[in-house]
Amino acid sequence: MSSSSEKESREPLLQLTTASKPKRRALKIKHPICLIVLIILAIINVFCIVAAISYRLSSHLLSSKALESCAWSLLEEHVSLLDVPAISRSEFLTRQSTLASALQDAGVDAFIAEPSASSLYFANISTTYELSERPFLIIVSASGNFSYLAPKFEIGRIAGLEMAYDSKKVIEWKEEESPYEVLKRETGYAKVMVDEHVRFMIASGLTGVGVDVVPMSREIQSLRAVKSEAELAILKGINILTLQLVRSLQGCIKLGMTQNTIQTAAHGLFTKAGVGEGFWAIVLFGEQAASPHGGSSGGELKNGEFVLIDIGSSLHGYGSDVTRTILPSKSTVSAELMDVWNTVHAAQGAAIELMKVNETCSVVDATSRKVIQDAGLGEFFTHRLGHGLGLEMHEHPYLNGANDEKLKVGEVVTNEPGIYVTPEQAREMSKDVGFGVRIEDAVLVTENGGVVMTGARARSPWKP
Repeated sequence: MSSSSEKESREPLLQLTTASKPKRRALKIKHPICLIVLIILAIINVFCIVAAISYRLSSHLLSSKALESCAWSLLEEHVSLLDVPAISRSEFLTRQSTLASALQDAGVDAFIAEPSASSLYFANISTTYELSERPFLIIVSASGNFSYLAPKFEIGRIAGLEMAYDSKKVIEWKEEESPYEVLKRETGYAKVMVDEHVRFMIASGLTGVGVDVVPMSREIQSLRAVKSEAELAILKGINILTLQLVRSLQGCIKLGMTQNTIQTAAHGLFTKAGVGEGFWAIVLFGEQAASPHGGSSGGELKNGEFVLIDIGSSLHGYGSDVTRTILPSKSTVSAELMDVWNTVHAAQGAAIELMKVNETCSVVDATSRKVIQDAGLGEFFTHRLGHGLGLEMHEHPYLNGANDEKLKVGEVVTNEPGIYVTPEQAREMSKDVGFGVRIEDAVLVTENGGVVMTGARARSPWKP
């Protein structure tokens, strides 16, 4: 028999018991208002996230980078328009020879210029050489000889300029000398013609040493006004490209964009095309355009507002100057503003027809002006019709009421009528806001009338 102690040893030391499963208890919200608050907070959080994403997306779509990218996709195929050669050395020499003959006819010994558009035209010496109180003078004599007067210590730097000449004479002047006395002594000139850009101190200095100084004649001004085939090719390339750039912008501009956005994008487009260095632009919205050249900035483009873009750059020193008054693709303006746009367009067309050889500049201006006057808006066409375009943005000839010059075949002149109503004038006319509309193309004077150098005129604010 087993002892009681053995039985006890066989019994488990711990008594196994079956644990009862806890009962599931339903989650009870003692305060339902807390649940509502949590739901509202979650909705607000989602809304904020969506709003932030939308804002970032909207900001990107309205940015200059987005505008530039969109417009470049439309412009890139036209960049080959700029594949035009620069002016050749032989053409520069021909210009110097033509100038010499004109100087003989004028009865002067030489033509004198400082670095300017004229020196660029005759000798490829551009305005990148900065003027100072020390004269650097470019000289073409009536016999066709090319020379220049320069400070002795600057001779090396000036010699590095890419100037064009057949042969040259360098006239050095030392710091302790009068440059004008040196010039007279070395050349023996008694009478010279000075370029229209020469500073008064130069003319005065020459006069002071006994040299007779006469101003640039109209005949010699016209040498630069009438363009060669090579010049026309350059002007055509840069002006057509500029119009295509405006058209590419029009297809991508959106309501809410700023002036700076459009200007920055335009600069980027010219830069991508390889002609960003000469860039300039005026961008105006709505009543800002009541001042032809602007002056105000800020604000965002709204529906019902025109966008006036006056813009250009340069190729081989020759400039473009194009103005369009446009609307984004889905934007509209009042019927009254469309009538103004159409009036300006008609005024430009009337003048283009008259831009032919031997027509008087003042008559061309008056013809365009009459169209606007007949519409009852003559007082709001506040500037001349146009100006010559070439190495300078504004050069001879000028289309205004006081100019009796006759147009010549080969001249390139802008045609840019406009109507500008300030906010104050608008209130006097019982209108809500002011406005400005201008359309501009460079036009080649021919025997039979003007030919636009942009390739095509504007057709509407949506088709510039």
